Amino acid sequence: MEEGTAALPRWQLDSIYPGLGSARYVEDRRAFVAALERFEAFCDERGIGEGSPAAGTAARGQGPRDRAGGPSDPAGAAGSDGAHDQARTLAEALELYLRLVELQSVLMAYLSLRVAADSYDAEAQAEHSALRALEARTLAVSARFKAWLRRVDLEAAAAESELVAAHRYPLERLRQEAERMLGQEAEALAAALDSSGGSAWARLYNDVFSRERVRAAVLAGEEPREYGVPELRSLQAHPSEDVRRRAYRAELELLGRHRLVYAAAMNGIKGEVGTLARMRGWGGALEHSLFQHGITMASLEAMHAACEERFETARSYLRAKAGLLGKERLAWYDLFAPLPQAVAPRFTWEEAKALVVERFAAYSDGLAALARRAFDEGWVDVPPRPGKRGGAFCTSVPVRAESRVLVNFGGNLSDVFTLAHELGHAYHNACRFRFGRTVLQAVTPMTLAETASTFCETLLFDGLMAGADGPFRLALLEHDLQHGAQLLLDIHTRFLFEREVFERRRERELSPEEMCAVMEDAQARVFGDALADGERHPLMWAHKPHYYSSRRSFYNYPYTFGWLFSLGLYARYQAEGEGFRRRYDELLSSTGMASVADLARGFGIDVEDPQFWRESLAVVASRVEAFTALAAGSEGRA
Repeated sequence: MEEGTAALPRWQLDSIYPGLGSARYVEDRRAFVAALERFEAFCDERGIGEGSPAAGTAARGQGPRDRAGGPSDPAGAAGSDGAHDQARTLAEALELYLRLVELQSVLMAYLSLRVAADSYDAEAQAEHSALRALEARTLAVSARFKAWLRRVDLEAAAAESELVAAHRYPLERLRQEAERMLGQEAEALAAALDSSGGSAWARLYNDVFSRERVRAAVLAGEEPREYGVPELRSLQAHPSEDVRRRAYRAELELLGRHRLVYAAAMNGIKGEVGTLARMRGWGGALEHSLFQHGITMASLEAMHAACEERFETARSYLRAKAGLLGKERLAWYDLFAPLPQAVAPRFTWEEAKALVVERFAAYSDGLAALARRAFDEGWVDVPPRPGKRGGAFCTSVPVRAESRVLVNFGGNLSDVFTLAHELGHAYHNACRFRFGRTVLQAVTPMTLAETASTFCETLLFDGLMAGADGPFRLALLEHDLQHGAQLLLDIHTRFLFEREVFERRRERELSPEEMCAVMEDAQARVFGDALADGERHPLMWAHKPHYYSSRRSFYNYPYTFGWLFSLGLYARYQAEGEGFRRRYDELLSSTGMASVADLARGFGIDVEDPQFWRESLAVVASRVEAFTALAAGSEGRA
């Protein structure tokens, strides 16, 4: 790569706020506190959140009259006059709530961006901590508002208020969640205990995981030195098998050293989450997860059924890769190994920008214009540097109608795809801004959150494949299928593991050895003979932070869902052409305004039908066939 990191652009944040001492920031912060106090006072005045019914009342058969409230409860009053008052109260509450959340979102986005760009930014760190303290009050009053929604006739309120009507779906979602809440005192107790329960276990896990080191000699000729898990994981893509093996074994040693701590954290979190889910009337953590992600069990089962039919297809890719590496079967540490036969060019930042704009323009002027704007207006923070967060992400900045993208660009092929991916998220945000969606209308389930990002990656992939020679073609397919195998195989093993842990945790705690056995069994069932015996990763459960969250379980399957859903949409684009683009933008703008099933239905897609998922997976199968054909002609030529 020709450029040094000093020459690469960093994002500018002045259009959000020129600084913490700027008049605009000070004004918005004061407005946020005022909005919080106003909403709290409004809820107090109107009795919002008071006298909430006990936990699970709807599930236990409490009728609408009981939930509606009585004459002493103006906010939940029944009768025609009461219904009118209720509708007016909801419209006023919603307006205040939206203002509160909008201000909080833009302030927190700005501070999060500053901290992500520079972890040594003490000023931003301190202010971020201060606002998080205020955030606790926001969560408390939001919980009151949500609980009150259980007693509101949304249909009647929507008939009287355009604002309520425009937010019918997200309000219904909030109410459905609230209907499963415990009573106000019980929910307050659960929230208070979480800080010394699930959240405390999560903090312990993260502290131990991030701080612990193992002393090892991994690279050729080096003296033993200290490594953390992230460094060791990055070496799984090293061209030397010896380095990969040593890094893998050092990782197992480091994770195994603290397996008792990680198992205790897992048991504590899964025990708390499972218990609360059942007490709130959910069938379990998986049922609650499906609600959070906006899909039905039928959709999940349809997707999994189609995926299971294609496990062997993904395994054939892994076997072909093993052949290119001169091996009969892969070990776990070979999954991300580079192929010597696959050759991809290096890209300067300017080349990467030009390529992304070119491929986006082949789809639409609007998508290309979004990318140009992001580059021209300083939305992208490009160079890796000390203190900057690793990886990549895109953040929406509501009110300003902007996004910010963080990448750590090094010039390889994966970096270009990452750029396209994150700009896809920015386009998703831009569609919501263009259609005037509020922060509540913009709340998107994870199952749809990766739609635009994956779509943009596919645009880039198809464009590059069209002009690629053999070695570069192999590199493109390897990049794509390496990711696809993770989503199709590894993600499913994580799902099987988590489901089994929740089931066993209902009866008792699991030992570290039992967790390892469950993980290895899942890997053996899914990867089959594509991995060598004894070369799996029994401690993968200790490596994945997603397992250690008390607020979101089954974090992984939405990635597979979003990937395959996007591939299905891309196939529709190829078949329909121009007519697709308008509907696609409307879909992206509406991902928080209707169920996944309803939005998919607008494209003739039934997400509860395995056939749709089979069609998406057929795209993956065709790429595997292309890879294996190239591999057959490349074996032995390094």
